[in-house]
Amino acid sequence: MKSKTVWQWLSIVVLALALLVTGCGSTKTENQATSSHSQTKTNTAKMVAADVSGDLHVSMLDVGQADAALIQYKGKTMLIDTGDPDHRDTLVKDLQDRNIKEIDAIIITHPHGDHLGGMAALFKTFTIHQIYDNGQASNTAMYRNYLKNIKAKHIQYQVLKKGDVITLGDDVNFTVLAPSEPYFPGGTDKNMAKNSVTNNNSIVCKMQYKDFSILFSGDAEHEAEQRIIKDYKGQLHADVLKVGHHGSKTASSLAYVQAITPEAATISCAAGNEYKFPHKQSLDNLAKVSAKVYRTDQDGTISIVSDGKTYSISKAH
Repeated sequence: MKSKTVWQWLSIVVLALALLVTGCGSTKTENQATSSHSQTKTNTAKMVAADVSGDLHVSMLDVGQADAALIQYKGKTMLIDTGDPDHRDTLVKDLQDRNIKEIDAIIITHPHGDHLGGMAALFKTFTIHQIYDNGQASNTAMYRNYLKNIKAKHIQYQVLKKGDVITLGDDVNFTVLAPSEPYFPGGTDKNMAKNSVTNNNSIVCKMQYKDFSILFSGDAEHEAEQRIIKDYKGQLHADVLKVGHHGSKTASSLAYVQAITPEAATISCAAGNEYKFPHKQSLDNLAKVSAKVYRTDQDGTISIVSDGKTYSISKAH
């Protein structure tokens, strides 16, 4: 009778231990699933030192004190901004050297000459299928000719605003984060300088290709950055940041770069430019988030290649 009681107790202890082990295993699996979900949610690609063989090629073109980003994906081509009038020949040659004959889409972030300036040459040289801009008018001959060419050549045209999504190829998506209504100026922004008003109404968009992302900031300044942070808190991380307003201290606030936490940042500016871009304040803010900085004034055209999981960045010189 005593022996039977001992065996009963031993059976109960073994069963309790088995349940305890099973319970711990279940908790660990749930934690792993949560961790895996979080990693997927961040959509972060890994930068590698060697060249990556991938379908997505992004070139931050060296067009002086101006912006022009070329995106190529599976035979499709997009430009975000087109440089200035002085570098039209350079822009055309860069595209022709890549055997580009047609441009599927062009985004003009805002109608300043250092972003819109290459359009006259592009209209003459390439077949353009779609043009997007922010709908902001400009009282310049350059802008009026831009609109005339769109109409004369029957090019599809669309104004982009916050929340719009466009796609290049099958799965390279561009989500528009700005401009949002009310457009600048408004409320406390009525005293904003005219150039800053135009800059702050820039198209800002986040490009996503699988786990890889680039945030294109146009010339958005601190006021627009504050709106974007408020509207997209927790959704702004990108592997690469195309720095706003050529590295000016009026952009790249610490709060903005901290919200994005880029691994790399690119700045488009000319060597020895009169504005002394990029400013130390912007570079210091990028350093605080440990972003590796690439500059067209020092590095020439900056080339980014991604397979959606990893990416590499190379410099022309």
